[in-house]
Amino acid sequence: MIQIKKISADETIELRHSVLRSGMPKEESVFEGDYDDDTLHLGAFNKDNLIGVITFHKKKTNTYKVHPVYRLTGLAVLDEFRGKGVGKKLVEKGIEKVSKNESVFIWCFARDFAVNFYEKLGFLLKIQQVIIPNIGSHRIMFKFVAKED
Repeated sequence: MIQIKKISADETIELRHSVLRSGMPKEESVFEGDYDDDTLHLGAFNKDNLIGVITFHKKKTNTYKVHPVYRLTGLAVLDEFRGKGVGKKLVEKGIEKVSKNESVFIWCFARDFAVNFYEKLGFLLKIQQVIIPNIGSHRIMFKFVAKED
């Protein structure tokens, strides 16, 4: 059974690097805000083994002043556990945690091949393409999570 729990930035960066940025300098796997107090890192564990990670950075923005904004980033699952619902569990648990007490706006850069994955989780697609150097083509996706009173 897969367990999702809060983990450290260092644990996150280690797995993120091996899955998403393998062959690149490790510094490429450290994202702005990874060590901020209001950043949420979650890990998926199979028994005691870390098999997936996700990060939610709280972002300051002038565009969305009404609700807190989080950037979902660095979703990474080890190859042998892909397609088994691990990524979905990480996204859903993260959204549950960041929206626990309030409505939130969540956005991400989704790799082109992951657009369907995020759409199935209720994210909407902004057609604009973003090319991230050395990584490739991404699309901006977003989701508003409204807390019911």
